[in-house]
Amino acid sequence: MGDVAPSAPHTAAVVAALEAAGVLVGRATAPEGGGWQGEPGHSPYVPYAVIYPSPGVPDGNVAEPVAYLDYTAQINCWGADADQAETCADQVRAPLIGKRLTVPGRSCYPVQQPPGSPPTARIDTPPPPEFRAVVEIAFRSQAV
Repeated sequence: MGDVAPSAPHTAAVVAALEAAGVLVGRATAPEGGGWQGEPGHSPYVPYAVIYPSPGVPDGNVAEPVAYLDYTAQINCWGADADQAETCADQVRAPLIGKRLTVPGRSCYPVQQPPGSPPTARIDTPPPPEFRAVVEIAFRSQAV
């Protein structure tokens, strides 16, 4: 019986795919260079994404109860208006959905987007408002 696969390399694979596609992304925090570039509401806004990974859920069968890792993450896409947030979400989905990511020592199933993501939302605090679109992803991996 093997060990439970770590989730951090899965998160690193997601971040690498997003960065390779030119998406400004941070892990559980806003990346440097994202958001307002000066006085909020009166300066350019650089859209960005923030990934919030889950620790993953092991799965398997009687012989190998932890053969798989079911990985999920929420990726919040931020913009100064709804269009920027939605465009950022499109840029996040493009390099992920339907693609097989590279995780060392693992074989990955294609990334899926489960149905039911929250709608784009206006966040008013603190002012000025920012807009958030959410992309939820899920994929399974197994040891090679």
